[in-house]
Amino acid sequence: MRGIQVAQYVKSPQELRVTELPDPIPASDEYLIEVHAAATNFFDILQIQGKYQNQPPFPWVSGAEFAGVVLATPSGLKHPKFPVSSRVFGASQGAYATKVKAKETALLPAPEGWSLVDAAGLFVTAPTSYGALVVRVGVKKGDFVLVHAAAGGVGLAAVQVAKAFGATVIATAGTKHKLEVAKSFGADHVVDYTDPKWPEMVRKLTPKGKGVDIVYDPVGLVDLSTKCTAWNGRILIVGFAAGKIEKVAMNKVLLKNISLVGVHWGQYAVHEKETVVTVWQGIMKLIGEGKFKPTVFSDKEFVGLERIPDALIALGGRETWGKVVVQVPQQEGKSRSVSHSKTPPTAKLFSSTFRRTLRSSASGLTVAAAATAFKKNTPVQPAELQAVTKRNMHSKVVIIGSGPAAHTAAIYLARAELKPVLYEGFMANGIAAGGQLTTTTEIENFPGFPDGIMGQELMDKMKAQSERFGTQIISETVAKVDLSARPFKYATEWSPEEYHTADSIILATGASARRLHLPGEEKYWQNGISACAVCDGAVPIFRNKHLVVIGGGDSAAEEAMYLTKYGSHVTVLVRKDKLRASSIMAHRLLNHEKVTVRFNTVGVEVKGDDKGLMSHLVVKDVTTGKEETLEANGLFYAIGHDPATALVKGQLETDADGYVVTKPGTTLTSVEGVFAAGDVQDKRYRQAITSAGM
Repeated sequence: MRGIQVAQYVKSPQELRVTELPDPIPASDEYLIEVHAAATNFFDILQIQGKYQNQPPFPWVSGAEFAGVVLATPSGLKHPKFPVSSRVFGASQGAYATKVKAKETALLPAPEGWSLVDAAGLFVTAPTSYGALVVRVGVKKGDFVLVHAAAGGVGLAAVQVAKAFGATVIATAGTKHKLEVAKSFGADHVVDYTDPKWPEMVRKLTPKGKGVDIVYDPVGLVDLSTKCTAWNGRILIVGFAAGKIEKVAMNKVLLKNISLVGVHWGQYAVHEKETVVTVWQGIMKLIGEGKFKPTVFSDKEFVGLERIPDALIALGGRETWGKVVVQVPQQEGKSRSVSHSKTPPTAKLFSSTFRRTLRSSASGLTVAAAATAFKKNTPVQPAELQAVTKRNMHSKVVIIGSGPAAHTAAIYLARAELKPVLYEGFMANGIAAGGQLTTTTEIENFPGFPDGIMGQELMDKMKAQSERFGTQIISETVAKVDLSARPFKYATEWSPEEYHTADSIILATGASARRLHLPGEEKYWQNGISACAVCDGAVPIFRNKHLVVIGGGDSAAEEAMYLTKYGSHVTVLVRKDKLRASSIMAHRLLNHEKVTVRFNTVGVEVKGDDKGLMSHLVVKDVTTGKEETLEANGLFYAIGHDPATALVKGQLETDADGYVVTKPGTTLTSVEGVFAAGDVQDKRYRQAITSAGM
């Protein structure tokens, strides 16, 4: 192959040279990718100079972001998610070459309608901006968002994300042309930040000169930005664009009640893996709706590896806008006509999952799960490669679900050498793989963990144990089943017309949280109302505010206790005259200094302020009928769950509440060969340990 190898640090990209190199040898868990486009980043410049925090041992091939075509799948994976010839994009050391090796967790399929050049610049900038604005500060309709360096790669991504969520965007840049670029990507107002009076100019663009609600700063302008930030504003510290790390006078932050929020997207894969797919789900949703377009610099083309030094110099000299991508033509006789082609219109990349409302909280799977979710991309078919033939899969037993019931079944079946296949789902019923335990904090009542264990950690351990014994886990959602005859048929959400078969099916789909549908609930859902305190309680709009929890069981008690970490006070509304919670949880709740429990009280109506956020809750005493309006900036439901049985409605016997009916003392359902375990059929205990036992 040809590539840019670094044997010693250089002072300038001009010193880089393209040479003939041995092809990379993938490990058993790595793909071999033919690179068709490579994106440039500031950290690439720092790395070749020896100034980046991650420095590979010499010699190494430079570059990180790329897009291309799969040449070979991992030898150690029985079921690789990307077949040979799939169009993918991702990040891996060594992108400035004609070939690169990459792990499955570092790859995603090229979006429908995007060329590989378009896709090459997506992997870093888009999730950084989406994660910052949506996950970290919960951007919403009505917000005024200031995006600095708005014509840069992350800047243009931030402009589009903020606009997609209904915000008004004020963009800054240093040249007239860059301001025009920001405007063309949707910015409502533009300001030249080389003008010393730019903070005053920004403030005048906001209602009554109050300042902006959110500052998106990838260049190091926090100190000056405090001058045009509103009371309770949030400043996102995204980076310093290879510049000087600034110092900020903290009194400016204190006086305006400003929150400084750091964003290090690269570390989410280490510390918050579950957030990664939530972010990519949101990005792909915006792409599918036409609200996010490629940000590739188009004033000048960079073609060939030899132009990478020029591209890096242009990037470092601030001569470009957007994402600078270098096209990488393949060698004569091996070129592929598809390197910049769009995905055929028949490709079905986006299913109903991406049309679901996203939470501003972090919940989801790993990047690998995202890759699985998009694996229905239309693969490239070069002449010298045979077409990939799709085959229907038959299994002895299929498990649908991802909680304790599902994984315990998988462990026993795998040890019995029945080769189970487990469909853990991709945000099935709006919940991450692992089920409801992924939305809770510490679990104290699961045997074997005397010091307690976090819900996500427990589910990670169960999944690892399932995989250890050979369970095949697929991160797709089963969309429909046919239980009329054996073998049973089923199809996934991503391939609804492609049926697979199974001799037996275990239904362990769990349950999801209920809502009250109060007047005003739809308007303020995710703008003050949530069904998961653990997911959303730390969002800035709830900090130091009056919060309300509705419910009287253990879940309500746990959520209320959790919210005391963030809210100034928590009121728990209980419809009856006593709590249903266990004695120990009830005792903790009733004796907490930041909690008030109001019995015989229900919610009546949700009200909000001119910012579009919830501000009050009308409640009623059910014994007297008297209504009262409480100050409440957050409302959290903890009122029970609905079993996820829509998949088998009309095919299995269910009770009046929708739970699957099983033969007493067993997991046998009304259809021979179909079993049900866990919360999908248990309306009494609904505990992790009982689900595992079933």
